[in-house]
Amino acid sequence: MNAEVFPARVRAAGIGFPYSLTVALFGGTAPYMGTLFKEIDRPGLFPWYVAVICLASSVVYLRLPETAHKELER
Repeated sequence: MNAEVFPARVRAAGIGFPYSLTVALFGGTAPYMGTLFKEIDRPGLFPWYVAVICLASSVVYLRLPETAHKELER
């Protein structure tokens, strides 16, 4: 689980802040980007926009360290 990456004293902020930031940046800009692509007569670019964001998210996820067999910080 991603929460295990953070020490207990900052765990809520360590999970909450990045989550809120990514929702604001990517979820918040998706309607704007969809409208922009439609206005410039390129609505087919929107799925590519989503795919690039998914790829970036996957890279971040795959680079997270495995903590299953480590002692958790307190």
